[in-house]
Amino acid sequence: MAKTYLDFFKELAAIPHGSGNTKAISDYCASFAKQRGLRYLQDEANNVIIWKDATNGSDETVILQGHLDMVCVQKDGRNIDFTRDGLRLHTDGDFLFAEGTTLGGDDGIAVAYALAILDSDTLRHPNLEVVFTVDEEIGMLGAAALDLSPLKGNMLINVDSEEEGTLLTSCAGGVRADLTFSAAEEKAAAADCLRVVLDGLPGGHSGAEIDKGHENAVLVLAKLLQSCGVSRLCSIDGGSADNAIPTSCTAVVETAPGLADRLQAALAKAKAAFALTEQGAALTLQPAEAQRAFSEQDTARLLRLLCGVPNGIIAMSAQVPGLVQTSLNLGTVKTEGDRVLTGHALRSSVGAEKEQLLSDLTAHAAACGAAVSTFGDYPAWEFKENSRLRDTVLRCYERQYGKPMTITAIHAGLECGIFCGKKPALDCVSMGPDIFDIHTYDERLSLSSAERTYKLLCSVLEAL
Repeated sequence: MAKTYLDFFKELAAIPHGSGNTKAISDYCASFAKQRGLRYLQDEANNVIIWKDATNGSDETVILQGHLDMVCVQKDGRNIDFTRDGLRLHTDGDFLFAEGTTLGGDDGIAVAYALAILDSDTLRHPNLEVVFTVDEEIGMLGAAALDLSPLKGNMLINVDSEEEGTLLTSCAGGVRADLTFSAAEEKAAAADCLRVVLDGLPGGHSGAEIDKGHENAVLVLAKLLQSCGVSRLCSIDGGSADNAIPTSCTAVVETAPGLADRLQAALAKAKAAFALTEQGAALTLQPAEAQRAFSEQDTARLLRLLCGVPNGIIAMSAQVPGLVQTSLNLGTVKTEGDRVLTGHALRSSVGAEKEQLLSDLTAHAAACGAAVSTFGDYPAWEFKENSRLRDTVLRCYERQYGKPMTITAIHAGLECGIFCGKKPALDCVSMGPDIFDIHTYDERLSLSSAERTYKLLCSVLEAL
């Protein structure tokens, strides 16, 4: 008996598959194909392509696509080792979630759907080319490395959207940038130290949720330290991925009389201007052992770098109401000895604005004595005026739901941009079920939405 997509999702969740750690889940997919006698290809990057012939002898070929990696975020106090521990899944009414961690519905649901379709001997479909890419969450590295020459299909259904009833038909381009701050002076031991932990912020996806006004924990803490006159910083660490808005950040600083009270008062003042969703922000202050600290000059330079970096929404679209056009997210900060590293995700649907934003970031970094390196540059996915695939999805949706489907663009990057850059004639759409609070430990998948979306996907394949 064929397995359901939920069966496959649970099996995938038991395999560690954070970005950069995808060999095991890639091997799982390759083994799946081998056990069923399906032709497959597994490349050196761990991307997997699986082929299945049409059920009715059709010459039509459709590409189904999703990514194998997930963003790994856990709630403070959890002790999950994402490199070797599986997720602990639970249901609560209509929702599927993981205990204290991200669920990996982004994009495990795409993989689970595709495996269930490949496993079925009753569904009607055209020739299928199922493409599972890796490391999408850290710059779409798998899609960039993938050789598309074995693919014959000219239509691609990407299942990496998180809003049922919305069909994505274009997306922003982007690039990742890493800043490296190096101390100009030798570190020396600090006096008494204070550990400052800011947490309780909701975070979220830096593309899909950058417009929600969520506060960035790294920036908030850096501004608190700067405003309260912290003279020497030992370390600052926060965030989980450059494309996730940080929910928490920890700094160890040289203490001073009244510093703890000033920090708490500064946060209270800052929260008065925060949205209701951000009111969970809280500081935990504890004495810390004496450590080596940056000099006063280096500390001031580092805080100036963090506090002044471009961040958040830079420009809104003039053509699409409510659509973010250009943004930047400071996603991670990490102290390594005499260096502090920060990771940033830049996005824009306008190439010139993306380049200008990168130039502004580089100039700010240089002014503070930091170096910039970039990677994972990917193009925007542009809207096609004529699309047989889009028309088919819209027709199937209206027949199933009794109402029109919404067509929209998204500020988050999608692999469709890279695929279309390599295969310009490719006809793409992106769809998916309702998944809430992705890239956070509150991520949850609506089971009823997942079922309806799977039914829609199957009807589209049958129609094609």
